[in-house]
This record gives sequence, structure tokens and C-alpha cells, in this order.
Amino acid sequence: MPKILAACLLACALAIAHAAPVTVAAASNTEPALNEIVKNFTAKTGVTVKVAYGPPVALASQIANGAAYEIYISSSDEYTHKLQAQGRCLEEPRIFGLGSLVLWSLDADFHESGWLEWLRQGRGMIALPDPEGSIYGRAVLYSLNHYQLAERLRPRFVKAPDVAHVAALVESGKVAGGFVSKSQVLEHSRLGKGHWVEIPPDTHPPIRQTAALLRPAAGQPDARKLFEYLFNPESLKIWRAYGYAKP
Repeated sequence: MPKILAACLLACALAIAHAAPVTVAAASNTEPALNEIVKNFTAKTGVTVKVAYGPPVALASQIANGAAYEIYISSSDEYTHKLQAQGRCLEEPRIFGLGSLVLWSLDADFHESGWLEWLRQGRGMIALPDPEGSIYGRAVLYSLNHYQLAERLRPRFVKAPDVAHVAALVESGKVAGGFVSKSQVLEHSRLGKGHWVEIPPDTHPPIRQTAALLRPAAGQPDARKLFEYLFNPESLKIWRAYGYAKP
């Protein structure tokens, strides 16, 4: 009888362990694509996934301070490499794509071919991710400096925590336009809303989207399974469809 009870307890423990969701901390710009990838992963494996989206620098800080995420997905290899140097990663972080910066507006006077003139002559507020905590925000400043527009536009800037908050400001009509990731304007609920233009990538440093398998994933096969799934052909096709170019 004790052996049977022990076997039952072990089976229950294994079931509970398997039922625990894989925990992921992900940059908010990845949300449209990652939601699809996670949905496909769960449908194929039965494994549930819990994703916390937010500014990547804030998420990296949480992880550095002991937050028990198993996978970290960042808009910058800078943050993942810092975590690796701190011993927080199980292996070398991997790049799955290059992010694209776009300017998006619902203004009827905004046209892709005349976006620079629209910025120069416009009077409305322009939202951007805070450069202090966002690689996309830094890319905005690089690009605007390239066109000698940063200082001219500075009085019109509205800074938001990340590209997701910028997209919400544009969609609500609270700003004339905003700099977001390409994935935001390709999200199904936003397709066809307003107009957008991709900012030439040679005007700013590359936005290297990276993923890291973290220490809490050790001994958690489901976490490693999801990590590998992020890079399989099916998932890469989704990343590319949302504007993340091949590295």
C-alpha cells in the first residue's frame, strides 16, 4: 500500500510540474507576433505559457534582481548580453530578427512619400519611446539627428515607456503621430488604420531582437522546448510576417 501511495504522489507531483506554465518576459514590441507563436506552441504541445510584456530594460532589471522568468525576449542584444555576463543565462542568447522602426499617423495629411516634410511642417505632438529605456527610442533620436530634426521636434515630443504605449497614443488620437515598431502597425486590429512609413534602417543602429534561456529554466524541458520553438521555421515565418527581418 505505501508503494502505491508513493507512486500516486509522484504521479501527482509530475502532473503539477507539467501543468506549471512556462514564464516569459518579453519586450512589448514583440507582442503581436509572440502571441501567435505562443498560441501555436500551446496547440501543438499542450504546454501553457505566461508572458509578461513591458519595456525590455525594466524586464532585464527584474531578472537581474532575481525575477524567476525562464525566457527573456528583448529588443536589444545589449540587455541579454548583460544578463549573460551576470550569469543569468543558460547559454548564449540568440538573435531571431532585426526590428524595424516606423512612423505611424492617423492624420489625413500624412503620406509616406512626404513624411519628412510632414514632420517639419506639422504642429501636433509626436510620441516616441523614452530613449532612456528603449532601444527603439534611441533609434528614433539617431534617425532624427541624421535628418537634423531632433532639436527642432523636441518641444513636440511625448515620451512613453515603450512602443506599445506609443501605439496606444496614436490609435487614441492623442498625438499626431508616433514612432513604433513595424509589428505594431502590422497587428491585425490596426491594419489599414492611418498610414505609416518605415524609417530607413541605415539612419540608426540595428535593432537586434534576441531571446535568452534563463537560469530558472534549468531542468524545465517545457521552457527549453518553447525556446527552441521560437527559432523553428514556422515561428520564423511569423516573426518575418510582423516585420522582423532576417539577421
